[in-house]
Order: sequence, then structure tokens, then C-alpha cells
Amino acid sequence: MLFLQFHTIVLKEMDFAHLLTDYYALAVLIVATLAFLYLMLSYGLTFMKMGVMRTGKKSKKGEDNAAAPYADNPNLPVTVVIVAHNGAEKLRQHLACIMSQNYPNYEIVVVDYKSQDDTGFVLQLCEPAFPGLRRVPIKNDVNFFQGKKFPLAIGIQSAKNDVLVLTDVDCEPLGFQWLNAIVSAYKNDSTKMVIAPTVLDTKPGLLGALQQYENLVRNAQMLAVAASGKAYTGMGSNLSYRRSFFFENDGFSRHYTEPEGSDDIFVNRNSHKGNTAVVLNDDALVKKEAATTFGSWHYHRRQRISTRCYYSFFQRLRIAMRPLMLVLFYAACIYMFFLPSVPWLIPSLLLLVKLVWQIVCVMLAQKRFSLRNYHWFSPLLELYFLVADTILAIITLHPKRCNP
Repeated sequence: MLFLQFHTIVLKEMDFAHLLTDYYALAVLIVATLAFLYLMLSYGLTFMKMGVMRTGKKSKKGEDNAAAPYADNPNLPVTVVIVAHNGAEKLRQHLACIMSQNYPNYEIVVVDYKSQDDTGFVLQLCEPAFPGLRRVPIKNDVNFFQGKKFPLAIGIQSAKNDVLVLTDVDCEPLGFQWLNAIVSAYKNDSTKMVIAPTVLDTKPGLLGALQQYENLVRNAQMLAVAASGKAYTGMGSNLSYRRSFFFENDGFSRHYTEPEGSDDIFVNRNSHKGNTAVVLNDDALVKKEAATTFGSWHYHRRQRISTRCYYSFFQRLRIAMRPLMLVLFYAACIYMFFLPSVPWLIPSLLLLVKLVWQIVCVMLAQKRFSLRNYHWFSPLLELYFLVADTILAIITLHPKRCNP
């Protein structure tokens, strides 16, 4: 009896006769449906794609043979480049893993940029354990612009090998096959750049959850676009390209006055279809120390957003489409609840399907990196970044014109 009553109420609520005659309500429904379809496609092509995409086999735990999981690895000579400014403590924590890579031919170039701590002393202690470690000291401040582009360019210039692997002083590979995984993407001479993901070492709590979700979204968008052929951004904590390719494209000279963008702008301007590869297996992962305060985290976010003015119009449009569609979707759904001609089950069903699909896609993506179960809160986190990114984008507006 109760089922029959419920069935009768549902059929009554699903009466579309009034909707078909109310063109205003029909227009709102069309907007909500189009935004809904775009969001479904966007979640699937970013989060779900990264969750199911595979680019190689993970080596077995405790694997000592470097060639075993990467039999087709070309074993190209590699130079790992790191810029360190007062990074003695971070070098003590993370450099040992980089020096212990199961790779036959590589060197490590650490640019000691105006350090006033024990950075030089730590590197001197490490040199006997790894003869391929070289320190490039920069004592005088001849860098007329902010950022790490100048010391990074000096490190690249000092490299002996053509294949460069860039990382930061606060980063550490998750295994000893990191270089094998990165170099395995250089299938032929046409590959000039390799992009790999970075995970964050965060602590439980609100700040950690926000950083993990933001980093997951950043990785998903970066890798999904790069896998299609042309990357629009990269992470300097886990990025590789050829030294000759760097100088052929004038390095950072075209955007030297911009403090940020040694990774972001360089990849954006020089990645073309066919010259960029993606590595996503677990061996290629690098873990980076997360920000410990909201202030430092928002500062780095603001710096990253400031480089988007160097993107093309279509790239900026693609970044803005999901927030725009998110606003249209929620606004249209909420507004439909107040329209008497629209059955309440329509916006309810749209909201339910959207939330379930989003949670499933984010769950697959975070499992890819063995992250904490933040997928249940992904709709709320998405709304937070919708507001926060809008505010940061407004704050970072400035009269400076970026060169195209």
C-alpha cells in the first residue's frame, strides 16, 4: 500500500506537461543539463582517466636489478639538477635516496644558491659516497630577477649529460627505480620532455586535506592533457627534458622577469604534439614536503596562478570552463527547486548523479596514489576551491602584460 502511494506521488511529481509550456523553466533545465553533461565528461576525462591509465609496470619490492622491470630502457646518461638555498637540513633528509638510484650512469648537480647554512658542508660529506655529485656554488647575487630560473639555468648549463631530470631540494623519490622509470619514456629522439606526477607529504587535518585534493586535481588535469599530446603545464619537482632542447628554445629568456614558471611556462610554451611523454607508474613518483601553514600554501598558490597570463586564450578558457559550469549547474539546480513547473525530482536526480559520479572518479584517482580517503568530501572541497581560486585570480590581476 505504501509503495503504491509512493509510486502515485512520484508519477504526479514527474508530470512534464507544465514544464513544456513554461519556456523560462525549460531554458533553466537545458542550462542545468548541459552543465551536468560537461561536468560528467570532465570528471571522467581527468580523475577517472588518471585512475585507470597505466604507462608501465611497477618494479617488485626490494628489486635490486635496475634493468629487470625496464628491459627496453635506453640507459641514457642522466643529470639530476637541484637548486638549494639554505637547504642543508632538506639535503640531509632527501639526497640519500637520489644518490641510491639503481641507474648505471647519472650525475647529480646541486646549485648552492647563496646559502648561509651548512649546505656546502653537507654536500662535501656526501661527495665520497657518490662521486657523481657536483656542487655548483653561486655566492654573489647576480640574479636581477626573483625566482629560481637563474640558478636553475646555471645548473642546466653545468650538466654534462643531455637528459636532465629536475627536482626540488624538499623532494624524494618513492623508490630506487625513479630514474629508470623517467628515462624509459624516452623511446626515440623525438621525445624531448617527460612529465611525471608529484605527491605531497601532508599531515592529517584540514590543511592536509585541502593540499592533497588540490594536488590531486593539478596532477589529474596536467597528466590528462599531456597524455593527449600537448602539455600545458608541468611540475618542476618531477620533470625531465633534454639539455639541447632547453637551449634550442632559449631556456627561460622569454619569461625571465616572471619569478615563477621555470617549469610551468617552459612546458606550456615548448610542449608540442609528439615531443612530450607521460610517466604515471609508481616508480616515477616523487614525494614533496607540503606547506605547514595556510599562509605559505596560499602564497605558493598565488604564485602559480600568476603565470596563467602566459597561457593561450584556449588554455585559459579550458581551465575556466569547469568552475563556470559548476556555478551554472548548482545555480540552475537550486533555482529549479523554486519553479513550480519543474518537478523536484529532476534537480534532485541531477545533483545525486553528479555527486556520486564525482566521488567515484576522485576515489579511483586517489587510489592511484594511495592517498587518504578524501573522496567523500570532494564535492565540498571543490566548492572551497571554486571560491578560493576566484579570489586568488582576482588578487593576482596586474597591469603587466605577458608576452605571448
